[in-house]
Amino acid sequence: MIENSFNKIPEHLRPKNEGTDQLFKSGILEKFTRTHVAVPITMHTIIILVFCWLGLSQMPVLKFLGIFFSGWLIWTFLEYWIHRYVYHVKTENKVLRRIQHMGHGIHHQYPKDPTRLAMPPLPALILLTGFYSIFWLILRENAVAFFPGFLLGYLLYISLHYAQHRYKAPNYGPLKRLWKYHLLHHYKHPEDKAFGVSTLLWDVVFGTLPKEKQK
Repeated sequence: MIENSFNKIPEHLRPKNEGTDQLFKSGILEKFTRTHVAVPITMHTIIILVFCWLGLSQMPVLKFLGIFFSGWLIWTFLEYWIHRYVYHVKTENKVLRRIQHMGHGIHHQYPKDPTRLAMPPLPALILLTGFYSIFWLILRENAVAFFPGFLLGYLLYISLHYAQHRYKAPNYGPLKRLWKYHLLHHYKHPEDKAFGVSTLLWDVVFGTLPKEKQK
């Protein structure tokens, strides 16, 4: 059924089995758009551990865990929301379409390119600084517990996303479902279904999980 629907996918989202594409003509800028997944995974793991140590030294364990879990949950919602309403919203706005292509469209065209399955360190650090600043303005001292939970959500996202594109689906039921639905998103429903990558929670809540008979 995936094959029967393949030709209905818009050209700018239609996946190719191999190859890559450039985002910038400048070779220097182009290097900043690619990374081996081990680099951001290592970087984010270190940041999470440092903030967990800081948070646990400043507040009771149960309070830390509650705020930490809230950060992870907010990440999962943001993951879904950006994927659905930024990267896949239909628009004629040239700026937004450029953002869609640079941030996500090129991944749909070349889903097997391993160098673009996670955000490279430099732009990631810039965004993390912005996110932490916002969290601190809203949560003040509680940001030290919220931020690592949020970042753990992102770490799970890039790790699972990389694995979904590079490795065969595991036999473990919940993970096997994540693999299956992400494949359906790329090869059958890129514009309207299966926007969750690290969790199917929000697809269930908002009704964007493909129905059994549609698979």
